[in-house]
Amino acid sequence: MAATAEESNNRYCFVVDWHDVHADITRSYQLFFYPADQTAEMYDVKQRRTFLKRTRVDAKLQNLYIGAVVVVNARQLVVRGYGDEFTRAQLEQRMERTMLFIKPHAISRVGEILDTLLKKDFIICRCRMVQLTRRQAEGMVKGELSGRPGYSDILASMECGRALAVELMKPRAISELRDLAGPELVQDAMQSLPSSLRALYGENGHKNGVHVPSSPDGVKQAVDAIFNDSAYSQLARTARFQDCTLALIRPHAVNDGLTGQIIKEITKAGYHVTDMELFRLDKSNAEEFLEVYKGVISEYHHILDQLTSGPVIALEITGKPNIVSEFREFCGPMDPELSHVLRPNSLRAKFGVDQVHNAVHCTDLDEDGVLEVQYFFRILAS
Repeated sequence: MAATAEESNNRYCFVVDWHDVHADITRSYQLFFYPADQTAEMYDVKQRRTFLKRTRVDAKLQNLYIGAVVVVNARQLVVRGYGDEFTRAQLEQRMERTMLFIKPHAISRVGEILDTLLKKDFIICRCRMVQLTRRQAEGMVKGELSGRPGYSDILASMECGRALAVELMKPRAISELRDLAGPELVQDAMQSLPSSLRALYGENGHKNGVHVPSSPDGVKQAVDAIFNDSAYSQLARTARFQDCTLALIRPHAVNDGLTGQIIKEITKAGYHVTDMELFRLDKSNAEEFLEVYKGVISEYHHILDQLTSGPVIALEITGKPNIVSEFREFCGPMDPELSHVLRPNSLRAKFGVDQVHNAVHCTDLDEDGVLEVQYFFRILAS
């Protein structure tokens, strides 16, 4: 989603936090961002002085939202709020949030559904694969749907199977996603809007592929039912933690809207995605995860910087024998140029740019498959 000419000429101000690991202190700054030339400067409010002079950064206006992570001058900054009323007025309404719930009967089509949304310029803020009980499903929808005809069927379509909850953002997100989803009943969607998500991915009746809230209150209830801290800890993990390997969709690929295409390629090749979640890694987490590569890979520090530069989407991959080696070959050599020659149909050949921006990380050693999956879906997710 490119910035408009008017947006490009503006200056935007954000409140950001930086955790100084050496002093073990979190420091707050104002971050000024100039879309016209993709530059930023930082101001230390407490010390009343410029902390960082205007410099070019690898960031776009649409990637600066509350909760986002941006790397400026090798510092990982978390956006905590808007820094002035102009920025708030320009961006708060412009970047509306909504929620998509991909139901269990449509979970095999996750890649296609996400790709449709990302091509419509939706941004994934958070996502998590879940398996809901009836009570948890009701907690997502009761405010909007309780008492409606077919309410029990709606709940039944959401429970007892792997599903994906996705918090999304874009201008007018609620109404646009509602229109994209189509009529509630599959037969109505097929007749009146055959290109809608429910017409394409639904089965029948309320087994309509996706649940989409229709109001801000409905969005809040659905988001809280999944991502609220107390609710999050009660949700069952869908990872198997056996006969599995890990895939990470790197930040550059997430920010470039490639998540859906990558997952689509994975499932088309016969693999199963049995758990999935978006993470934002701090430097200590990334260093711990990549420790085995330190001193082995010449691009280690650049890979570390890339892994902490934005959101990563972690996937537990299952479904084939010798899963670690099979999936590693499917990803291709680390260098996409080599992948083009040796494995032109591999993920890195199709979506990679260079050795650092090679689209995906995958487990290298057979004995590390379960360990890497556990690191994300047990340790970081706890």
